[in-house]
Amino acid sequence: MKSKDGTRFNLILAVNEQLESLVDLLIPIRTGLVFFSNVLTIVFSFLTAFFFRHDFSFHTEESVYLPRVLFIAVIIKVAIFLIFRLYEGMWRYVSIFDLVKILLANVISSLLLLLAVFKYRQTYFPGFSLNVIAIDFLVCFFFMCGKRVVVRIIRELASRASGIQTIRTIVVGNSHKANSLIHAFSVSPSKRKIIGVLCDDINMGQTIRGVPVIGIPQSAAKCAKKHRVSEILLLPPYSSPKNIREIMDELEQRQTKCLLRMIPVYSDIADGNISVSHIKEVEIEDLLGRKPVKLDRTEVAAFVKNKNVMITGAGGSIGSELCRQIASYGPAKLVLFEMSELNLYEIHRSLKKLFPELDIVNIIGDVKSIGDVERSFQCGNIDIVYHAAAYKHVPLMEENVPMAFKNNILGTYCLAECCERHRVKRMVMISTDKAVRPTSIMGATKRLAERIILERKKGDTEFMVVRFGNVLGSSGSVIPLFKQQILEGGPVTLTSKNMVRYFMSIPEAVDLVLQAGTIGNDRDIMVLEMGDQVKIYDMARKLIELSGLEPDKDIEIKITGMRPGEKEYEELLTDEETVDRTPYDRIFVFRKGKDRMSHMPVDVDRIKSCLESGDICGLKDILVSCIPENKFNEAAR
Repeated sequence: MKSKDGTRFNLILAVNEQLESLVDLLIPIRTGLVFFSNVLTIVFSFLTAFFFRHDFSFHTEESVYLPRVLFIAVIIKVAIFLIFRLYEGMWRYVSIFDLVKILLANVISSLLLLLAVFKYRQTYFPGFSLNVIAIDFLVCFFFMCGKRVVVRIIRELASRASGIQTIRTIVVGNSHKANSLIHAFSVSPSKRKIIGVLCDDINMGQTIRGVPVIGIPQSAAKCAKKHRVSEILLLPPYSSPKNIREIMDELEQRQTKCLLRMIPVYSDIADGNISVSHIKEVEIEDLLGRKPVKLDRTEVAAFVKNKNVMITGAGGSIGSELCRQIASYGPAKLVLFEMSELNLYEIHRSLKKLFPELDIVNIIGDVKSIGDVERSFQCGNIDIVYHAAAYKHVPLMEENVPMAFKNNILGTYCLAECCERHRVKRMVMISTDKAVRPTSIMGATKRLAERIILERKKGDTEFMVVRFGNVLGSSGSVIPLFKQQILEGGPVTLTSKNMVRYFMSIPEAVDLVLQAGTIGNDRDIMVLEMGDQVKIYDMARKLIELSGLEPDKDIEIKITGMRPGEKEYEELLTDEETVDRTPYDRIFVFRKGKDRMSHMPVDVDRIKSCLESGDICGLKDILVSCIPENKFNEAAR
């Protein structure tokens, strides 16, 4: 017996098939109607030309030959119009290109008709006026263009009359790019009403496609307030982080609510080609102003291509981006190891859509389970392992100390054991800046995880650590939380007004991880340069402003106090640690040498014993003894 869901699915499928059949049926009907319309236009224009030529009368001697010439005109023009494909294209989207095609088709067809009538004028069309053909050219071209333009005008007027244009917008960009964008709006349904253009290459008072130039780009905030617009649309180069920040600051000074949207890159509107779908809201990432990373991806491609690669935590924020970027380099096999069924399903579906030929193995497993990890290595000879599976949420790990130890430390230990047993060429562990002088359980367990793989006896497997700070938009990070709080009407909660963090985008971080994991040597700690630290309070204010709201007026910013394990700033190195610059932009390697760090080995058996007995105090003592430079006592200051 079929389920209700199955019946509903079959019904939807049947309806979809009927709709597709209807569309297939309507297409030739529409083409036929356009063809018939053009034939009528040809006949009407030729009769009109004859009527004009003979002083608005058909009662002349030449009217005897009119049917013959008209028949030839229809045959020639129908054939030429078919060659120029004038029966295709949507009239409501008529463009200059379409009008030029109509002009050329009429010129060629009229010349052919003129030659035909001139050649046989003495025998078949004696005395027939050639002026009729010249007038016919003008009338036919006018009517064929006119009916298309009228359809487009009626459609646009109807759209405006319906009140669909509700977003008052000003466009900031040079005249060429603004022209491309306004044209895109004219042929695509949009709720935007373009109030004016701000550009500095033409004078105020002039218009672009009927839209007036109302100022220069530097006056965006002033014009937004004056004209009561609700959106500023930025085109390159005015979509740079510096310009966005300046506009936002001036909007705040003028107490003006306005959304910012942008066309991200010039290539999106090169040569006048632009799609309204390219428009995106300005995100917090667009304000960071980070310089583009210069990487030589040929080394990464050579390192990964035709290799069997395994990624733990494959469905997480970093893990899923690792999967996508590695898949683009052509590995022989990609083993996805993930504990969450939903996350694994989502990344598998995404990869199959992008790389349908890629050999993907899905493993639902727990990195803490030796059986699950062993099962993943039985899928084939794994060459490279990227270890992204970890518990990363600081306050949650303060409340769940045993799970932090199990997942972050024992999980890494278990994976390293299996890598050595199966002679994996290289294991790259994704670490964090919170492992440096840790104030939290999460950071401390990641520090011990680093030591567990770096202090192993050298063998066939190379072990490496890549350490970096926060990534924008990752699961559990402040950005998605702030956005959700803004959607809910606030308040936006911060633990400290002075808290600063390093940030980079997920794709940028993963790009650097892959490069570092390729160029590094055995037992290296690779450190990614994160740029300047960002003040979280300022970031919260900018997010509120980007939503078209005013901080502390529309959305409250509430300081809740530091949580257990948190600190106001992060570090990528301790004072005793130093790094050497690599030939690669933003990638450094930890300099091995004498430091103050204790060389007491991590006692995995003692950790297991404390976990079995539930001795949380014993677990914390292990962290203190193994990480003497810890800052646990300073976390709440």
